[in-house]
Amino acid sequence: MEVLKKTEEDLNKGKTKLEDIINRLQMEQSYLEKNIHILRSKEVEMDELLAKVEKQEQIDIDEAVVAPAPLYKQILNAFAEENATEDAVYYLGEALRKGVITLDLFLKHVRSLSWKQFMLKALIQKCREKANLPH
Repeated sequence: MEVLKKTEEDLNKGKTKLEDIINRLQMEQSYLEKNIHILRSKEVEMDELLAKVEKQEQIDIDEAVVAPAPLYKQILNAFAEENATEDAVYYLGEALRKGVITLDLFLKHVRSLSWKQFMLKALIQKCREKANLPH
């Protein structure tokens, strides 16, 4: 008799464990179905966006970067111009090294470009202060 009661208790414990497992699996299944639905809707959205992008014309790189405010646009333009000036000074140095230009011509252009670069760096620093950007 005791053996039967013990077996019944074990079976009831097993039944409870199985019910818990089934409940957890059902919750997990509903969670996964919800995520599948979200993923499918995002996939449709991505396909629509991809089709829209493929239909568009080639985007001009210069128009792709848009500053949110005139001050940021000024910083961006000054930064680009300052880097272009630095590149110009570098290539003037290369031209001098290869003997393509004379020292006088090199010094004349480097002096004017250096002044321009100094003014651009000062402008960038002033704009960054106005925009409360870190230095």
